[in-house]
Amino acid sequence: MATLYSNELKAVVLQEDFLENPLNVMKEKCQTVQHFDYCGEYRRNETGNLYGKSEPTLLTFTVRVNSMGQANSYFRSLASNDHFRFSFIFNATFNENQRLASYDDGMVVDGFIVNIDEVSSVKIADKGEASQPLLTIKLLVRSVTYLGNDHDLKCTFIQ
Repeated sequence: MATLYSNELKAVVLQEDFLENPLNVMKEKCQTVQHFDYCGEYRRNETGNLYGKSEPTLLTFTVRVNSMGQANSYFRSLASNDHFRFSFIFNATFNENQRLASYDDGMVVDGFIVNIDEVSSVKIADKGEASQPLLTIKLLVRSVTYLGNDHDLKCTFIQ
């Protein structure tokens, strides 16, 4: 099976909370995000603080998984009816040991997987057919924690 990696990853997703140990994130555990769609609406006061209830928010993302084991972990999350954390890391670079070296922004989304669509094979130009599934995952968002360049944590809870 062919594995696709790029030196210029716009966004990757990791099926854990990368904020617990950002320098220990291995490239092999990350999946490349092919598509990302998220729209949250919140009310804010004059100082910018959130108030009141927010609307339920769905985050939809498509990933290319490297192995069927990674795909199975998403399906197990769907079947468990429990909430999970997913880390989205934007403009990630990895060092020579394939560990996370730097990133521009990140966010950890806690939520429930409500749907998974799978495309089981992908054509790779000049190399034939590879078995790298594309998964489109819909996540009912429970909370979001943002981490920017300045490592300023900002947490938004969805009620």
